[in-house]
Amino acid sequence: MSRGIPRVRAGECHVWIADAVRVPSLLELLDARERARHDAFVRDRDRALYLTAHALVRQLVAAQLGTGPREVVFTQVCRHCDRPEPHGKPGLADSSLEFSLSHSGDRVAVALSLAGPVGVDIEETARQPDLPQTVLAAVERAELERLPAGRRALGFTRYWARKEAVLKATGDGLMVEPALLTVSAPGAPAALLEWRKRAEPHRAVRLHDVDVGNGYRAAVAVLGDECRVVCHTARYDGDGTLRTAPAVTVTSDRC
Repeated sequence: MSRGIPRVRAGECHVWIADAVRVPSLLELLDARERARHDAFVRDRDRALYLTAHALVRQLVAAQLGTGPREVVFTQVCRHCDRPEPHGKPGLADSSLEFSLSHSGDRVAVALSLAGPVGVDIEETARQPDLPQTVLAAVERAELERLPAGRRALGFTRYWARKEAVLKATGDGLMVEPALLTVSAPGAPAALLEWRKRAEPHRAVRLHDVDVGNGYRAAVAVLGDECRVVCHTARYDGDGTLRTAPAVTVTSDRC
């Protein structure tokens, strides 16, 4: 059940944020493969994240297609190999609707777009003392070093969410070395500044930061023309009903 899922219009990207929940009735929305994947997780926290993200994307996509969540059929396409098992960027057959999902900590993000291929990434703020700076370009590492020590974890997480969003939108994922991408500094508006060795032809990348609250950083990337980004928050009741809050429309580089 759901309340108030708006339709995505041409030239729009909708981003949905929700907290992970443990609501057994949501399992009924998943297909057999998704349920098996859910059951394979050892930790309750991981099961809740997976369940919430996949139930949410099914409900959101179903509302756009005018069908039931269980009737949604996903495809997966990998740009880099032809292994027979399903893997790679998720999509929909016979629909121009693009989507992406991500989860981290206790929060999930789903992006829907009719403006072009989309990628969303949400990351719990990095806490480790030794950040894996090999994923950063040289100019990004230098910028991170200029930050006060107490702000470097936040800065790194901002960098990482932006890069992940771009690579998910293009369908490359981590098959492309993240250090080949240079994104704007953590305190600057989100933008892809350079992509070394990127194969032509390619589409313009529209990159936006997403405000998901303290302890997290998130970004969404859309390929193609400029688009309007609309941000939503959602929550699940104990019976699995999805409820939404008023949307925030964004016309600049942030939401």
